[in-house]
Amino acid sequence: MKYLIPILAIIFMIGCPAPDKDDPIPETNPQVNIPWPSLGDTPWPMHHHDPQSTGRSQYAGPSGGYIHDKVTATGTTTGITLGYQSTVLISGNIPGDFMCLDYDGNIKWNTFVYSSSTPLVLADSSIIIAGEHNSAHFTNTGVTLWQNSIGTWTLGLNIDLAGNLYFIDKEKNLTSISQDGSINWQLKDERFLGFPPVLSFSPDGETIYVPGISVSVLSVDIASRTIDWVFGDKMLSSVPIVDNAGNLYFAPGLPYPAGDTLVPYRKLYSLNPSGDVNWEFQFYANIIEYNTAATIDYNGNIYFASDTLYALSNTGQLKWKKPLGGRTTSALICDINNIVYVGVQRQTVHENLIYAFTDEGEALWVVSDTEFRSLGPSPALSEEGSLFYPSWDDSNSRKYLVIK
Repeated sequence: MKYLIPILAIIFMIGCPAPDKDDPIPETNPQVNIPWPSLGDTPWPMHHHDPQSTGRSQYAGPSGGYIHDKVTATGTTTGITLGYQSTVLISGNIPGDFMCLDYDGNIKWNTFVYSSSTPLVLADSSIIIAGEHNSAHFTNTGVTLWQNSIGTWTLGLNIDLAGNLYFIDKEKNLTSISQDGSINWQLKDERFLGFPPVLSFSPDGETIYVPGISVSVLSVDIASRTIDWVFGDKMLSSVPIVDNAGNLYFAPGLPYPAGDTLVPYRKLYSLNPSGDVNWEFQFYANIIEYNTAATIDYNGNIYFASDTLYALSNTGQLKWKKPLGGRTTSALICDINNIVYVGVQRQTVHENLIYAFTDEGEALWVVSDTEFRSLGPSPALSEEGSLFYPSWDDSNSRKYLVIK
């Protein structure tokens, strides 16, 4: 009997071989939308959808891929926000062009504000917007609640779990304001990107990530109001996106090459919450436009683009890539079915395209008759399957496309 246990143990080990060290790491990392009670419960309440800047919708996008409407609206130099009661909120740098429209393009109200910032919808349905000369707070019917004198060139505000707003002001201060418009605190650092920065939050709301001009990312602890860590030595011109585990994804480097010198190979980085590198993916891009942030789907796959659209697994493995025939000028977004939407500008023929790709790299549809000079920085997806895409034409008439 005393030999029975060792013999059984040997048999068990023979029947259950040790794991192969070369077994692949699982490529999927299921993602969920993080509850954020201070933010409006609308289909697209802020720039690039949420405080982690995932660009990921909880709804399905358009299936047909055709332009349903071209809506004239002067405020499409920024991203589009969707408010309560099926409304479209847009702002621009012409005074008086902050507008609220219904989904059919009818103006419900507009008001005076001078802004290049995407509006943000609060849980009480009111709207905050950061302006170049002041910031402002409106009810969902357009009544002004307050305006202050804080100026910023930010493309989008962010909000913490308690409802405080964050942006970089014109003096390179990370500024926190309360919902009554008063300043909570400011943190100055010359390494902060001054124009046009967008910030992202960690999933627990305790850390905010700031793009840098001489560094790539600065991690700021909200409670202590101090910089925890800094990564990189290259400018970051788009907001880092953050997954459920707090990992960051971004591709630093100057947006434009210097003179005729070609930009060397670039890298997309994945960092853990402590600022250490999880992995890096090397790619070539001569030009990367401002505010062309990546997106992350519900399986944790990462999508980013320059003149090529790349799909990476959550472990940094290339799944597929697609040449775009031009370069993207907008942040990438995706829907609940992991369909990725990419806007492309072809400068040689003055043509803009909008693609929809599956997570396997199949092109579902392409819109090629936009008739506009350029596409705006951040589109939005509605609950009824419409894609709202900012754009403007050669006469500087600003519009947005409604794609069904």
